[in-house]
Amino acid sequence: LKSSWQLNLVAFSNHFRAILRLALLCIVAAAVEAVAADQNTAAASDVDACKGEPGELGESALVQLGTAAQKGIGGAATEAIEASNSTSNEKSSDESTSSRRRRSRRRRSRRRAGTYTGTIPYKVQVYCGLSWLTLCSDVPKNWEQHTGAFDPSMSTEPQTASNRRRSTMNYITLGGDGVTGDLPTSKTITTWMSSLKADNLDFDLEGSIKNGFSSSYTLLSAVQGSSSSTKGQATCLVSQYENAVPYKDDFDYFGIMIHGSSMTSGSYTIPSPDPTTGTTWTDIQKWLDSEVPNEKIVLSLTTVGLEAYMVDWFKSLIAEYGLAGMSFWYWQGDDNQLDSSISIDCIQDQGTQCDSSSSFKCSQVCNGGDADGYCCDSDSITYIKGTAYKCSDGLEACCGGTDSTTYCQKV
Repeated sequence: LKSSWQLNLVAFSNHFRAILRLALLCIVAAAVEAVAADQNTAAASDVDACKGEPGELGESALVQLGTAAQKGIGGAATEAIEASNSTSNEKSSDESTSSRRRRSRRRRSRRRAGTYTGTIPYKVQVYCGLSWLTLCSDVPKNWEQHTGAFDPSMSTEPQTASNRRRSTMNYITLGGDGVTGDLPTSKTITTWMSSLKADNLDFDLEGSIKNGFSSSYTLLSAVQGSSSSTKGQATCLVSQYENAVPYKDDFDYFGIMIHGSSMTSGSYTIPSPDPTTGTTWTDIQKWLDSEVPNEKIVLSLTTVGLEAYMVDWFKSLIAEYGLAGMSFWYWQGDDNQLDSSISIDCIQDQGTQCDSSSSFKCSQVCNGGDADGYCCDSDSITYIKGTAYKCSDGLEACCGGTDSTTYCQKV
């Protein structure tokens, strides 16, 4: 027979081992939960049991202790660790695949990463949302994201913009080729704006938006009633300049499509070395001669068939006539055919040429002032707040400066 102190010692030893087993099980369970809480329910049960007050062992904890007593703490812990490793390996494999995809996307983006750190002197927009078009995450920093569903049904909710902290730069795009149905209600649009992180609207009138400009403006006005800062853009075929004039004061911007399936398909022509001899220039001129303010006009382009000299020419038009900027379809989508010579920098920096042989090379650019980024060669014209300034009358004045400033600098 054992003495009372020996019995107490045995009881204490058993209790201590039980506590130790529970502590080890809790540690293992917590580790498993951190790795794959959604996949390892056994570990979650252990952790729940460990969350009780000291001295209070739940039913699941008692079961674990019983298992540990039968198999030995080492065996129970080993099984838990093996289950954790199995789950961890599966997750690691998934993460590895996901990581490779992310790295692939990052490599693709880095190939086009820009180094220009100045202020972009005009708007650069990209239509995005789905992989066949362009993922919004692939849109360069400081460029506008025009996210859309581009689904046959007008009621389909567009994709979320990726630069959520810059919702004032983002647009929800409604309509497009082949899109049918009625426009969403203003309440639906307001809800989308909040969830998609886009504060503005772009109406793609190429497709089947009923009553075109009229219904688009009605919806825009209703949305602006509760969100006065919302901007509206009407993107239409270049031939629709006469239809746009009555709404010249109602929309903030007008995107004019100067392309078909490519930049030179159908009736569009942009000859080199003088694009002004082509039909695309004739179409653009009709907008410049219309009552639509130049500073509201966005040149809508596609990367299909887009060449370096064309981008340089469009940039010269933006600078000379004070246009709002340019937009891109298929920036990095399935049909992207962007020439390797066309970099992000040469698109967003007025002083960087895409085509080294371009006859539109600017030797001097405004570096600061109200016309920052505009060409300020002696034969150039800049537009500051809608007013044209000839650089032949004073290089600094056409940049928005005075004789004492040095805004006009050589490239």
